[in-house]
Amino acid sequence: MKIQRRLELSFLLILLLYGLNLGIYAWGNQKRSLSVETLQKALSRQILLSSIKQNLSNLQKQVTLLSQVMAEVAADGLGANEITQFNAQTASIASEIAALKQLSDAEVSTEIQAFEKTYLDLSRSWRIFYKNFGIRHSRAITELAVRADPSSTHLMMDVLPRLYEDEQIRVETAVKNYYEIVQVAERITTVMFSFSILLSLAVAFFTSRYIAGGLTKLKEGAVRIGSGALDHRIPIQSRDELGDLARSFNEMGHNLLSTQTALTEAHENLALRHKEAEQQRQNAESLLLNILPQEVARELNEKERVAPKYFEDVSILFTDFAGFTDATEKLAVDELVSALHDYFTAFDHITARYGLEKLKTIGDSYMCAAGLPVRNPSHPVDAVLAAFEMIKAVRQRKVPQNPAQWSVRIGIHTGAVIAGVVGIQKFSFDIWGDSVNYAKRMESRGQSDRINISDRTHARVKDFFTCTHHGQITTHKEKSFEMYFVNGILPGLMDEDSGQPSAAFAERYRLYFQKPFPGGWQKPV
Repeated sequence: MKIQRRLELSFLLILLLYGLNLGIYAWGNQKRSLSVETLQKALSRQILLSSIKQNLSNLQKQVTLLSQVMAEVAADGLGANEITQFNAQTASIASEIAALKQLSDAEVSTEIQAFEKTYLDLSRSWRIFYKNFGIRHSRAITELAVRADPSSTHLMMDVLPRLYEDEQIRVETAVKNYYEIVQVAERITTVMFSFSILLSLAVAFFTSRYIAGGLTKLKEGAVRIGSGALDHRIPIQSRDELGDLARSFNEMGHNLLSTQTALTEAHENLALRHKEAEQQRQNAESLLLNILPQEVARELNEKERVAPKYFEDVSILFTDFAGFTDATEKLAVDELVSALHDYFTAFDHITARYGLEKLKTIGDSYMCAAGLPVRNPSHPVDAVLAAFEMIKAVRQRKVPQNPAQWSVRIGIHTGAVIAGVVGIQKFSFDIWGDSVNYAKRMESRGQSDRINISDRTHARVKDFFTCTHHGQITTHKEKSFEMYFVNGILPGLMDEDSGQPSAAFAERYRLYFQKPFPGGWQKPV
């Protein structure tokens, strides 16, 4: 098992124990809360029963006293204030009974409802007694004797004592349950917490002991191998990071021992290889001029290295053939290579005529740049002129006997690059920078047999060529560029009969760039 896995499982176990302790603590709190709530309800019901009993006893005594002095009361009965006060007392008891019913559980709810019904009948009889007291003696006496007194006696002597006694039992039971739950919860919490602590300490101890022991063996083995005992092997066979390190050290010792043996043989062959390397260097120097630009080859030959150079203003041109992928499936290998050689040879002649530097080909893509390694201000116009000739060369090869019927997309961007030589055996003069990526994006967003240029190139060639806005492109660095299709030479700078650059074009070229126009360009057909 990997050490990372061991540590993850250890932390997971500790987290699970922590969560279990929290769960048990929350369970204990919930049980305590429920028992406290049950006890509070029982106490509240007991208090309400006591209050109801006291208030009901007071009303009973009040009614009894009135019945004893009924003959001495005037014939006009009780006053309105006395009747209103009595009704308020009966309503107060009714509200207390209603509150008692809300606090009651299902097991006593039926008894409370029966008690409430009996009391409502009693209070109704008492109100009839009060209403007829001193006015209709027979009705008052009948209501009191027949209905009120038996009901009040039943409530005071039977119902209320039984309810109060039952509630007292519930209070005692709730108190007992509360203390039992508290003891059980505390006991479980203590046991679980102690178990979690012991298990966590055990896991931490054995994990640290295993890792520390392995590291000690690794340290001792590394010291011995480093001191020269290359045949020493670290005795760790586990399939984890410690085992991987031990096997790596053991393999390193074996390799060092083998290398030490091979060094003797290497020294014996050094002189012969040095001679061969010298011969290869001389051959490479003879090939430099066929691989690198002349200025770069000269610098490499004189200084044995080429320092990278920053070119703040060059035009990068990319081409790509439309239909090339389908052609790879249809054409034979020799036909495909021959077609590419034909197209790229034509491109090589065009770039050489306009002073562009061919950099490389990538599959069916051709990459070149204008304005390096010799800086010149006309490179954007030269790149566009070369691009038009490339389109013409491709169109001229669309003949029935040519198996490669392709079109070409061309993209151009003007900007800064870094140029240098890369490689140690096959030298390659290459350029780097965002401008290269932008030029490639111009090509991929273009159309067949069209030249798609960025806004930077457009700003440099708009005085020579007509262009059409082609939308906007946003790079992955959130930089936006406007795109333009180059349609052809400006009407005022083109010979209408031949379609070639006119003398006005050549004169503007000379005035802008202080050098003669290279010529040779023709409008594509």
